[in-house]
Amino acid sequence: MTDLTELTRDWLDIIASGAFHAWAGKVAKDVVFRLPFAPPGVAAELRGFDHAQDVLRGVWSTKQSFAWRDVVIRRTEDPDLIVTTARSEAIVNPDTPYANSYVIFTRFRDGQVVEHVEYFNPLPVMELFGRRGGAVD
Repeated sequence: MTDLTELTRDWLDIIASGAFHAWAGKVAKDVVFRLPFAPPGVAAELRGFDHAQDVLRGVWSTKQSFAWRDVVIRRTEDPDLIVTTARSEAIVNPDTPYANSYVIFTRFRDGQVVEHVEYFNPLPVMELFGRRGGAVD
């Protein structure tokens, strides 16, 4: 049996580093990213490996650094679902601090991420976009 707690930790490290090359074999081709609390201008759902990578590469190109803090990973009664709580600390271009809080649901199938649902506070995102005048879609 695969240890989903370890896979989740690896997945969070991949997200934090923006290591898109590390997705191969760890992320399903039919992966779905959901951002239910996404503010206007931010895509609430990304479907498919290639589409998710294309959009997220654009997002990561704006980051100078990103780190997870206070990470707590929990198993659930569903054997394929992990719930994580965490905070982030980041610097985005140009030298702008960014921080947020998260509840993340990660679903696995055959040891691969098949669904990533990320609840975050939309206010810091809106403030950042207000400063930078951009959006993610």
